[in-house]
Amino acid sequence: MSWIARYRSRAARGFETVGQPEVQRRLAAAAPVVVAPVSTGIGLGIVRDLGRLGIPLIALDSEPAAIGFASRYAVPCLCHDPRYDEEAFVEDLERLGAMLPQRAVVFPAYDDNVWTLSRHAERLERYYHVPLARWDAMQRLADKELQMKAAWKVGVDTPKTYFVHGPDDLEAAAAAVPFPALFKPLRHQEMRRRFGVKVVTMPTPADLAAGYEKARVCGSLMLQEIVPGDDREFYTFGAYHDASSQAHGLFVSRKVRQHPRDFGESRIAESCWVDEVADDALRLLSELSFHGVSGTEFKRDPRDGRLKLMEVNARHWLHHSLATAAGVNLSLIAYCDALGRPIEEGRQVDGIRWLDFPREARDSLRELACRQLSVRDFVSGLRSVRVDATFSFDDPAPAVRALVTGTALQVQRDLARLPQASR
Repeated sequence: MSWIARYRSRAARGFETVGQPEVQRRLAAAAPVVVAPVSTGIGLGIVRDLGRLGIPLIALDSEPAAIGFASRYAVPCLCHDPRYDEEAFVEDLERLGAMLPQRAVVFPAYDDNVWTLSRHAERLERYYHVPLARWDAMQRLADKELQMKAAWKVGVDTPKTYFVHGPDDLEAAAAAVPFPALFKPLRHQEMRRRFGVKVVTMPTPADLAAGYEKARVCGSLMLQEIVPGDDREFYTFGAYHDASSQAHGLFVSRKVRQHPRDFGESRIAESCWVDEVADDALRLLSELSFHGVSGTEFKRDPRDGRLKLMEVNARHWLHHSLATAAGVNLSLIAYCDALGRPIEEGRQVDGIRWLDFPREARDSLRELACRQLSVRDFVSGLRSVRVDATFSFDDPAPAVRALVTGTALQVQRDLARLPQASR
């Protein structure tokens, strides 16, 4: 039985498991990794990137049902959510760090965790290697207005944009940005948390006031034109930048299909190197003095053929495990650099595909029924799939947990609708 097998079937608890003698021996044998959170494929992907190489891992999350807690590669531990209590999360890391037999490498897998680790890196360095930019540099990514202005400074194209800090800015914004347009929050994830979507769209100027009334709860906004084109025009550049902002492990992918269409996350993505994508991203990340793993998103505008910046994610992105499957393990590159070890960067193989099966199945069935997707396109989209967001033959339990918890949530939603339907 493996050193983790006896723990993965237990409910995730606090840090007492880390103190077990067998776990301590394993953590002492190789520099461990702490990943937080592990409730999505982002954190789970980091766990698998490194766990398959024999590196010991601790998975942190505030949700007991987090899918990464079911992985055979990580010891699960509950912690506070930095979104609600940043200080408590930092104290959790300090308490965990004091129990480790040696310094660990810590990887954030969500924006709140990135900002928290960046702000408190010096405080945590006693226990952890923290391979990401400190707050003086990172705040230019946390604020999308500063991010856009950095892009303009180095000549990276963006959609036409106007920053709206209050209702007095609406008239000027409407004059500066063509419609159809959308509102994005300047703070990452703010709109997704409140409405479950990334953006609020407005087809015409007449929709601007109503769109603003809905979106203004998210704070300051940016009004942007909508760049036309289908899902295949979206590209992601991934890399790890060291403390001197030197790039390692360059990788480019494109979306094949996304959920939801137009403004969503990948359901199928493909490794596909494009020099222009890499050049624009590297120029911007250099200007930002970036340190860490990042995913920079672009969309090619069919009106002028130019790439337009969508955003920079200052962390691993959802389909980063595609990079590993294509030969570029960014988690391992960052781990080795954090420990001062030689880096083996690898070179990507094009044509490898990543799949988020539950989203692809649900969306494709609906699109096939509505004739928005042909059977031929559906089948061709699955060609060359080598990695799934949650399922893996060597680590199947997270996918089972995701299926069970997802089904339970859907049943709860259906039951909640019953009284309304009966009235």
